[in-house]
Amino acid sequence: MKPFIYLSFLSMLLMTASCSLNKTPYDSLTPDGLNNSPGSLRSATDGNYARLKTMALGWYRIQEFPGDNVSLSGVTTSHLIYLYNYQRIPTNSFANSFWQNSYQVIVAANKIIETVPAGQSATNDQLLGENYYLRALLHFSLCNVFGRPYSQGAQNLGVPVKIDADPNNHPIRSSVGDVYKQVVADLNTSITLMNTYKGSVYASREAAWALLSRIYLYMEDNQKAIEYADKVISSGRYSLLPTSDLANYPVFKPEDNKETIFSVKFIPDQDLADNGWSNIGSIYSTISGVGYGEMYASQSFLELVQRYPQDMRNKFVSPLYLNNGKEWAIYTNSASQYVKVPLSKENGLYYYTDQNNQKQAVEKENGVSGLPVYSIRLADNSKKAVRVEPEVDMRNGYPKYFIIKCSRQEGQPQLWSPIISRLAEMYLNRAEANAKLGFNDAALTDLNLIRKRAGIPDQGLYTLQNLPSGQSLLDVVLDERRLELAWEGHRKFDIFRNKRNLDHNFPGVHLTGNGAIRDVPWQSNAIVEYIPESQILVHKGLEQNP
Repeated sequence: MKPFIYLSFLSMLLMTASCSLNKTPYDSLTPDGLNNSPGSLRSATDGNYARLKTMALGWYRIQEFPGDNVSLSGVTTSHLIYLYNYQRIPTNSFANSFWQNSYQVIVAANKIIETVPAGQSATNDQLLGENYYLRALLHFSLCNVFGRPYSQGAQNLGVPVKIDADPNNHPIRSSVGDVYKQVVADLNTSITLMNTYKGSVYASREAAWALLSRIYLYMEDNQKAIEYADKVISSGRYSLLPTSDLANYPVFKPEDNKETIFSVKFIPDQDLADNGWSNIGSIYSTISGVGYGEMYASQSFLELVQRYPQDMRNKFVSPLYLNNGKEWAIYTNSASQYVKVPLSKENGLYYYTDQNNQKQAVEKENGVSGLPVYSIRLADNSKKAVRVEPEVDMRNGYPKYFIIKCSRQEGQPQLWSPIISRLAEMYLNRAEANAKLGFNDAALTDLNLIRKRAGIPDQGLYTLQNLPSGQSLLDVVLDERRLELAWEGHRKFDIFRNKRNLDHNFPGVHLTGNGAIRDVPWQSNAIVEYIPESQILVHKGLEQNP
């Protein structure tokens, strides 16, 4: 077995080849070998996009499930639980497949980069630039998963930087700083080469600018983060979806969505693994009978997004109501368990039965949104905020708050094209960078642009004078990133690169059993995945994470 478990370039082409040429970008490969003709180069590049699609499920899970936006409703034999509960294992199948698939694409991109000299033609240069972008994207993603955040020390170990196609060359781990240096260099090279915009399902100069904005934000080079966000925003190529369309973001074809900068395209009918049961959204929801629906929106996310019921991002959560005519008040207790209280309604008021078997009225007052919020009295007469809603179906004591942001593309229940970059992130990158530089007005302008687009009323827009009690401008910017970029693979990295702890004190199976982790400090070893044991065993000099 070769270290990195490299596939030969030709073997990868054969594995992912398609019999049809009319379903680009991901399904038009030729197994005839690589040369510097445009047709051969295009087919080989399409093969690299195809590999992104095959690795998307594991890539997504290893980035998203360690965050605080999801709540798993039961134990599972799948290794996804170890991503979710921070109980790492060195044999995690998702970590291994992500490592293996990423380096397969990197080596395939390297083969193209080695074979095709720049300057032969505009067509070849464009395709060459796309491969530099893909190599950068995957080195960056690998370093985020298997290395500590850049802000915690560029000298920490990152991942091997592989910039050749030789299967016998097995580089040891580079520092995080050196990985980032290579990623930035590759993106800058890609920008000089790419000359044609082919749509948001292909790499482009704008996609490279967008990734550079994120990378510089992670590096805390805030001025550079602003510079590259500005390039994307001022390009005029993209626009934020209107408020009325925001809830349908995942429904649109990615190439028809003016907000999407780059995404991994999934094709209707063709890319429904197990009829959609093995697609990304399946674990989050059951739609038209398709999907497991076992991981839900977390209580802490719900509390944040539901501050403003007018916020259209509420629509990415779809509770599975029982439609039995019953309503409940639901809250979490001090043990982070859901408690549901049956309600009755008389003359427009809600009532519940207290611990003394006495009928009590649910208290109602106006919230920050101008709409009512509710509370009940606990046994000690303390006031407890509750959510009043129709009764929701439960699984193992967890309400089924389905996440539907990763489903429903083009009307198919569990089809979705994962987003790598979109315009809203650029505004939020710029807001965060400006907040850190002390340019408060500029930060507030971008922050409020995103909030207003979400449908939040004017009283919910921020000034320095009306920030929530105890919160800084940076705090609310990070909250907005959480709301806007939820379930797109950002949250874990946003928390730890800002040297903040992850709060896991919300209902979920992660709080059951021995060794439950309620809080994850940013200094914890657990925020970095183990290098896959199978790679350690065959790769001399590959150092394991502590």
